[in-house]
Parts: sequence; C-alpha cells; structure tokens
Amino acid sequence: VALVTGSGRGIGRAVALKLASEGARVVVNDLDEAPANEVVDALRAAGADAVACVGSVAAPDFGERFVDAAMRAFGGLDIVVNNAGYVWDGVIQKMTDEQWATILDVHLGAPFRILRAAQPVIRALARADAEQGRRVVRKVVNISSVAGVFGNAGQANYAAAKAGIIGVTRT
Repeated sequence: VALVTGSGRGIGRAVALKLASEGARVVVNDLDEAPANEVVDALRAAGADAVACVGSVAAPDFGERFVDAAMRAFGGLDIVVNNAGYVWDGVIQKMTDEQWATILDVHLGAPFRILRAAQPVIRALARADAEQGRRVVRKVVNISSVAGVFGNAGQANYAAAKAGIIGVTRT
C-alpha cells in the first residue's frame, strides 16, 4: 500500500503509475479533485486498486486523513512518497513571510506531519509482522532537489525546505 502526495500530475502521477504497475495499491493525492480522480481511474483501468485523498498536504489534519485513507481502503501501509510541492520564487529582499512559510510548510512541514501520522501505524504493522514471523520492509521516499544541496537564485524558501527534507530523510 503506497501513499503518494501530489500524484494527480507530474512526477507524482508517474510514481503512482509505476508503483501500481509493480502491484501496489495506491492512495492518490492532489490538491484538486479532478486530477486525483483521473489518476485513480487510470490506475483502476490498468487493474490496480486505488483511492483518492484530495486536499492540501499543508492542512494541519492532512497527515492523519492520508494515513486513515490507506488503512480504511487497504488495511495497511508500506510506502510513503512525499512528493507534493511547487515553487513560489522571489529574491530574498522581496520574498514575503507568506512565501517563505508556505513553501517551507508544503515541502518540509507536510512530510513531517505525514510521517508522524504514519509512524504509529507502521510500528503496529511491523510488530504484527514480527509476531507472525514475516519480514516486511516498508519504505519512505522524500523528494528533494539539487536546490536543497546547491541552492538556486530566487529560491531561498524552496532550497531551505529541500535541504531540510534531506535532513529529515537522513534522520
């Protein structure tokens, strides 16, 4: 069972399609209902199981809703892909507090909240697997950017968030 944020389009859509082609049941997320449902329909047409969890990853309750969607629909959670994001560029002297905070929340705060919500579920599933003598390797994939390593002009907010997600991933 895979959770993929931002999977209504772009890289996230490609990740959802690939995971489904390898047998994963996918919880698709997009800010907008139409792209999310389009991907769910495409996955189902290809024979995969999929459901949508529409909404902003930056919403305070999104992590819990996303994890709950996986548990309700599929009864498990094996893969978390934190992919959702966008840029809101501006040179630092003109960047607003809103630009700074919004991009950090989408690219760093949201993955943190999703992983925090997933941790008790993953721990309980791992314990149950161990009690039954099964070894299941669960995965977290946090999408970063070269901007998080090298920076990029006009993207102090994005580069800081992507550097932060590298730190979260390593931790």
